[in-house]
Amino acid sequence: MKTKKTIITLLLLLIEVNFGFSQEKVCDCINELDNVSELIKNAKSYQTQIVKEHKETEFEDWKEIIKHEITNDSLNQAFCTGYLQKYISFIHDRHNEIYTIPSDISTFIPNYTKAIDTIKIKSDGISGIYFAGREKILLINDEKNTWYGVMVSSDSEKWKERKIRLKLNKLPNGKFELFEFYQNGLLYYQNNIEVKNSRIYSTFWNKENNYFFNKNHEKNFTYQSINPSFDYIGIKTLSRTTNLMKEAENFYNENLSNLNKENLIIDLRNNGGGATKQAEALLKYLKKNHSIKRIYVMINFKTGSSAELITLDLKKDNRTIIVGENSRGMLKYGYGNKAFSATTNCAKYKMILSTKIINKDFDKFEYTGIQPDYYLDNKSDWIQQIIKINNEKI
Repeated sequence: MKTKKTIITLLLLLIEVNFGFSQEKVCDCINELDNVSELIKNAKSYQTQIVKEHKETEFEDWKEIIKHEITNDSLNQAFCTGYLQKYISFIHDRHNEIYTIPSDISTFIPNYTKAIDTIKIKSDGISGIYFAGREKILLINDEKNTWYGVMVSSDSEKWKERKIRLKLNKLPNGKFELFEFYQNGLLYYQNNIEVKNSRIYSTFWNKENNYFFNKNHEKNFTYQSINPSFDYIGIKTLSRTTNLMKEAENFYNENLSNLNKENLIIDLRNNGGGATKQAEALLKYLKKNHSIKRIYVMINFKTGSSAELITLDLKKDNRTIIVGENSRGMLKYGYGNKAFSATTNCAKYKMILSTKIINKDFDKFEYTGIQPDYYLDNKSDWIQQIIKINNEKI
C-alpha cells in the first residue's frame, strides 16, 4: 500500500515538474507581447487614442505584424524589448515606456557571427565606422535593408569586440528604425529616424567623432558672460526636489540681474525634464527684462518633457529663437501625480505608463519633437554657430 502511495506521489511530482518546464518553455517574446497588450490598456493615451478613436481592430492588426517580425527574427530574444517598444509606439505617447537592463551583457547580447571584411565596406552612405565617445562600431550591411552595428572597441569591458550594439532597418518610407543597446545594456527602439551628415539621428553615433550637439553640464545651473553681446545660462535638469528647487532659487537670485546684454542663450541640451515650476523665476524675469533683444534656446535630441514645455513657453516671446535639432518629443502626456507601473509576467520587464494629458494640442510634437528655427550642424561649436547666425541677422 505504501509503495503504491509512493509511486502515485512520484507521478504527481513528475507531472508538476513537467508542467513547470512546459510553462517555462512558452515564456518567450510572444508571451511578453500578449502580456504587454493587456498592460498598455492602463495608459491614458490608450484610452484617448485607441478606445475613443475606435482603433482596437487596427491596434490588434499591428500586434499581429509585430508577432510576425518577432517570429522571423532569429535574435528575437535579445531584441525582444525593442519589439515590445515598437508595439506600444503605435500609440503616440513617449511617456509610455518598457525596459529592462540585463544583468550579464556578455551572455545576453549576441555576437555578430558572420565574416567581416573591413576592406570591402559598402559605399552606401550608411555602412562604415561610427563613434560615440570612447566607443566605436562598424556598421555592416547584413541584408538588403538591414545593418548591424558591431563593436570594434569600447571603454567598457562588458562590450567585447563583435558584440552587436545596434540593428538598423530601412523602412518603406526611406527612413529607418533603430534597435540600439546603450552601454548599460538597456535597449531602446526608435522609428522614422534618418542617417545623414555622417550621423545616425537621433543618437550619438557619428563618423566624424564630433559632439557639438551634446552638452555635459558640469553644474545643474550655469551662468557665463560669453562676450559683450551674449550672456549664457545652462540648465542641466528641471527635477523638482527640495534641494534642486533651493539651488535654482539661489542661482536665479545671484545671476538674473547679470542678464543685461542684447542676446541671451538658454542651453537646454540633454535636459530630460522634471517640473516647469523650477524655471518660473527665469520666465518671469525675462518678461520684465527689455534690455534683452534676442533669446536663443538650444535644444537637442535629449531635451524632453518639461524642458520642452519650457521651450514652448519661451517661444511665446517674440524675441525667442529656437536653435539646435529636434527635441525628444514627450509633450502631450505625462504621469500626473503618479505613473502607472507594472512588470511583465515572464522576463519581468518594467512598464511605466502615462496617466494624464498635459495638452491635447501637443500631439504634433509627440515623437517628432520641437523643430528649431535654425538647425545647427555637427561641424563646429553650437554657441559659435549661434553668434554667427546673430551677426547675419543684424
